[in-house]
Amino acid sequence: MLSSAVAVLRGLVVVFMTAATVLMPFSHEKEQKITRKNENCRASFAAISDTHLKDNFIRLGMLEFGLRDMEKAKDRLDAVVFNGDITDHGYPEQWQGFTDTLLKYDISDNNIMVIGNHDTWGKDDDYEYTRKNFVKYSKEATGRKISNVYFTTKINGYPVIVLGSEADHTYATISKKQINWFAAEMKKASKTGLPIFVFCHQSFNGTHGLPYNWELDKNEDDPTTGGIGDASDDILRIVKKYKNVFFISGHIHAGMTVEGSDKTFYSSVEKHGNYTLVNLPCYEYPDVRRGGHISNGTGYVFEMYDGEVLLRARNFASGTWLEKYDVTVKLAK
Repeated sequence: MLSSAVAVLRGLVVVFMTAATVLMPFSHEKEQKITRKNENCRASFAAISDTHLKDNFIRLGMLEFGLRDMEKAKDRLDAVVFNGDITDHGYPEQWQGFTDTLLKYDISDNNIMVIGNHDTWGKDDDYEYTRKNFVKYSKEATGRKISNVYFTTKINGYPVIVLGSEADHTYATISKKQINWFAAEMKKASKTGLPIFVFCHQSFNGTHGLPYNWELDKNEDDPTTGGIGDASDDILRIVKKYKNVFFISGHIHAGMTVEGSDKTFYSSVEKHGNYTLVNLPCYEYPDVRRGGHISNGTGYVFEMYDGEVLLRARNFASGTWLEKYDVTVKLAK
């Protein structure tokens, strides 16, 4: 009887804390417009993940708060990246809702969409259905003409590589064809001598607190739970060959944290020699059980400088910086 009461109490706490994330973005300090922190910034872009849009005015409204903040930037963003789980089920009407909302705002000249596992759920294990929807709405929403869920682009000359799952699973289904393509594109990008930004909705297996903070069971979770899955090692081997690679993911639904900033067992930013892993906080309804700074509307602004990349934590919904979670990554020469 006692255990049942405790379970109910815990459930009520989770419900309360989750509901509080709706209002939390607006309890911050006075709005501060997006400006570049230092002079000589060579490029800047915003990245958010997990908007999970459906026919829900609260979710669409929270996205609009962030888009409005980006549009009002004092220093215009060179790009904005939506790093997967843009929609909640990948239905055409959800993609259309995202498209209609995005096109209301002039946030950058280079908007980039990344596919997430929820974006593949329109039809069970039907890659063609997923691919066609993603290609269609990527063009309608951003003007980008692509033929696959994986592609390359640039942000002010900085190479960008987008990876995408090719099937309807929680983990990422990355084909051998896509892995070979990725290897070739990484080699090509490395010749620029600039940092390389790789976007994939899922993170590498065992990073950013996985698998524990995905299913919350240290003893029973499979080591690949919550990560890319079977292709993780192959992709990581390619990343390790090059210097100054930033691998940017979402998916975990954790809050924002950095090493030493909170009493958490993971960090949103992991530095591993010549590459850096960045896990974006969940933009809409982060899981309060997974720790970190829990609030709707959060993400990062990346600023590129000679010799370093600055990751600036921001609540786009409230238009405020979260300087406690900023990270500077020195570039290898």
